[in-house]
Amino acid sequence: MTDSGEALAIWLEDLTLDATIDCGTFRLSEREIIDFAAQYDPQEFHLSRAAGEASIFGGLIASSTQSLAISCGLVVRANRNVRFVCGAAWEDIELFRPVRPDTDYAVRARWTSARPSASKPDRGIANIAIEVADGEGPVMRYGIAYFVWRRARRS
Repeated sequence: MTDSGEALAIWLEDLTLDATIDCGTFRLSEREIIDFAAQYDPQEFHLSRAAGEASIFGGLIASSTQSLAISCGLVVRANRNVRFVCGAAWEDIELFRPVRPDTDYAVRARWTSARPSASKPDRGIANIAIEVADGEGPVMRYGIAYFVWRRARRS
């Protein structure tokens, strides 16, 4: 890590709890939804507009797995200076409405807790709450527990 990277590093002890973090936006095209579904979630309402329209969803919708992955990527990028060890758990995933093509979705997050690990003194566990919303309100909410390095970690 460079000196400037070290100066910008955010360790477990530095996380600001309960402050809103604007993580950016995403928009999926019909083609992106269909291509993802063909490879990872081949349910009919993800694969064709006609099948989506005939479903309870009334139109083509994105896989929740795709929506979670994209929003998680935005969260990690927005927290690029946080010294993540790795993810520990997905938590409390709530899906309110489907993600649809050609719609803008905003992703916001906030750190809700941070505590040292009881068994590994060089790291701790931090929880982040994430919300994905369109112009009508929340589409999904979920949390992620991450392991994060502590400032005075041991080698």
